[in-house]
Amino acid sequence: MKKLLLSGAAILFATGAFAQTTMTGSDARIGIKAGVNLSTYSGTGALDRDYKTNVGYNFTAYGDFGVGNNFFIQPGISLQNKGTKLTSSGTIAGNTVTGTFKQDVMAIEVPINAVLRIPTGDAGAIQLSAGPYVGFNIAGKNKYSGSFSNGTSETTFSDRDIEFGSESNDDLSSVDFGANFGLAYRLNNGVTVGANYGLGLSNLVPKDARSNDDKLRNRVLGFSVGYSF
Repeated sequence: MKKLLLSGAAILFATGAFAQTTMTGSDARIGIKAGVNLSTYSGTGALDRDYKTNVGYNFTAYGDFGVGNNFFIQPGISLQNKGTKLTSSGTIAGNTVTGTFKQDVMAIEVPINAVLRIPTGDAGAIQLSAGPYVGFNIAGKNKYSGSFSNGTSETTFSDRDIEFGSESNDDLSSVDFGANFGLAYRLNNGVTVGANYGLGLSNLVPKDARSNDDKLRNRVLGFSVGYSF
């Protein structure tokens, strides 16, 4: 994945050297960007745990549609790799538990951001963005590395696919929504480097499995390199 991102960045910079665009006015563009996600969960109630960062990736295609001088509406469609990690080592109810749990989730998101561009002379412009997103969890896997022992026997866990839905035996809800906040710099040759924070607002716990104050929400910090024309 690292080699793929580096190669993609090299291609984008090479292409940008031959494509000059202006940053003024309210023109329209299309673009793509890809990068790395650092994701985790925020939990409450029984799900308030020490979640660790999961490293994933993101890929987005988007359009910029001018509605004013240096102000754009930016809809897109995005593939987001999210999830989290949990580590455990100790005794629970007399049983010894050790190991790592990793949850990898693939989601298709549809963000709609408002973008304000602040020109910085001939070099390019700073881009500030914010807006809602709706996501659809399409695939995922629970991965285990460790064991569970009751003193007389030991059990090792095996990986399994995540079940999405609203029933009590599902793992996660199939729909997610929240808000995006972004900061980026776009060069006049079309190359963009930026960061985005995805604040999940919906409860990922399946509807029929919810009790008391148990809530689980996405938290995703993403970095990307892209090109628009």
